[in-house]
Amino acid sequence: MKIRKWHLATVFVATALILTGCSSQNQSAKKSSSSKPTTSVVSHKSKKTNKTQVNNKQATVLWDSSKDNQLKVFIDQWGPTMKQAYVKYDGSNSLKTSTGTIYPDDLSKVTVEGANASIGWSKDGKGTNEYNVVAIYNYNGTVPPLPNHITYFFAFHNNQPIVLVDQSRDGTPNLVETGNNDLKSGFNDIVAGKKAAVNSNTEASNNKQLSQLVTDPKMVGVMVYQMHGAQISSDVAKLLSVYTANGRYWIGTGTSLSNVGYTISGETVTYYTPHYNDDTEKDDWIPHNISLRDLENQYYSSNDQKQNVQAIAGQMPSIDNMDD
Repeated sequence: MKIRKWHLATVFVATALILTGCSSQNQSAKKSSSSKPTTSVVSHKSKKTNKTQVNNKQATVLWDSSKDNQLKVFIDQWGPTMKQAYVKYDGSNSLKTSTGTIYPDDLSKVTVEGANASIGWSKDGKGTNEYNVVAIYNYNGTVPPLPNHITYFFAFHNNQPIVLVDQSRDGTPNLVETGNNDLKSGFNDIVAGKKAAVNSNTEASNNKQLSQLVTDPKMVGVMVYQMHGAQISSDVAKLLSVYTANGRYWIGTGTSLSNVGYTISGETVTYYTPHYNDDTEKDDWIPHNISLRDLENQYYSSNDQKQNVQAIAGQMPSIDNMDD
């Protein structure tokens, strides 16, 4: 009996040891399986790090063609709210102001905030200059005193965006930081990769089609004069002027034969050609209508056309009223 009891005890102990071993294996297996998510978390963190590195690399791009196109869209929306049409330096054809300064060629001759500073053209905003200019927009004024212009320079100074403006009429052009908050915030947004929008207070007027069109009587007159078949040479341009008489604008070089009459009503321009009787004598004027949009498409669409129209209108004297 004693031997049998000892045998049963031995079997019990052995069974207990086997069960303990199985339990240890199960716990070990659970620990092994619980370690798998840790590997997944480490991999996920690695992906986040890589994404951050990519974003940091993108952030180093100060300026590129995409941002340049966004700025063009912004200026085309903002300019009409100021009743101004800006011509962009296209990267190859020099931009000439009405005072004779040529950009970017003459950047080496300007001062910045009244001091001599290195400033030059840059495609990406980087360079050895203190001011690296990435975009230039010019408007030649048509309202006396003439000549006058407004030229904006979008640049980077110590890798930070800045908008400079020049309105010098004589002497050394002096570029200063613009006080126009719309331009500054718009440029900053584009640099930061955000969408630039025209101020809501001016956007409503900009949405009107008319505000996007040239309505200056002198500039419209130059386009009408060209449409009438007249060639405007440099000599003719110096003689052109606009006056009002009999409810119409008239543009010409001072002789009755050269004069072309026109009116501006909303988005429509009416210009007049002479009607001759059988004796080849002028006895009436025949009206012709054309939309401002069509007129611009023909004579004010390319940069060269815009500069030409602005330059001719900019050197004209004040509009005289011949009815007085």
